[in-house]
Amino acid sequence: MQHIYERAAKYTKLGSILIFGLYIVLVVIFRDVLLYDFETHFLIGFTVFILFSTSFVIQNAADKLPKEQQIDSEYYSAEFPIKELNFQRDVSIIPVTYLVSGRGERLYKIEPAKDHGVKKMLSAFEIFQKGMLIPITYNLKTMDDSIVSQFTLKNKLKFMQIKVYDHTKNHLSTVVMPPFSVKNRAIIFNANNEKILQMEAKSMYGDIDVDDSNGKRLATYRFGIFPYATHPAFEIQAVNVHVSLAHDLTHAQKLTFTALFYYWTGNVK
Repeated sequence: MQHIYERAAKYTKLGSILIFGLYIVLVVIFRDVLLYDFETHFLIGFTVFILFSTSFVIQNAADKLPKEQQIDSEYYSAEFPIKELNFQRDVSIIPVTYLVSGRGERLYKIEPAKDHGVKKMLSAFEIFQKGMLIPITYNLKTMDDSIVSQFTLKNKLKFMQIKVYDHTKNHLSTVVMPPFSVKNRAIIFNANNEKILQMEAKSMYGDIDVDDSNGKRLATYRFGIFPYATHPAFEIQAVNVHVSLAHDLTHAQKLTFTALFYYWTGNVK
């Protein structure tokens, strides 16, 4: 759980140094305009001071947290045995998200596929992260980098599509969603293109209960309602999402819900 705090402290300190360095360069280049602009000097200096001080506060919080426990990689394997999804966005340029336990231990990670080099680099920009301009593939991996699943986001103009695959690249399901909607909505098809689920958020805030055709609850998605909100591992992020999964979901269903809720959580912006 220290990871996010330490990364946040590192990037905050780096940001303050970069701002200070860039401002010095601008003052040298435009010295006739900026050299005697004391109001701007004060504002930039104050901003750098706040950022630099904040980095020490965050690092101090990280040092007080207990060390992250080593997870059992044989248990948290490609079998994907978890019953809930707690998404935690890393502090990074290329989007990386962790599925974490209730104590904040990292169990799995989701990141752009490395074999799509250019697309991975472009994913640093929000406009490319949802596949709106070009398709992008994400890998769901164990913490020792074994592939659990892949899913590809693609803009089909009339709708957004997520294709979900297992670790052998066998097609499991397809999710279809409107490209723009006040409420989150989706239809899920199996590998044979048969419609198996349809879902819609209860409100524009995003709470969703996923039931099958017989009314059985398969998953609940809660935006801002978080069972572990008081745990220090989650306090550094303003918004958390918690997804509860039914205990008897198939492997394909769990992987499909992971891809869909990842898309909806805001981890892909």
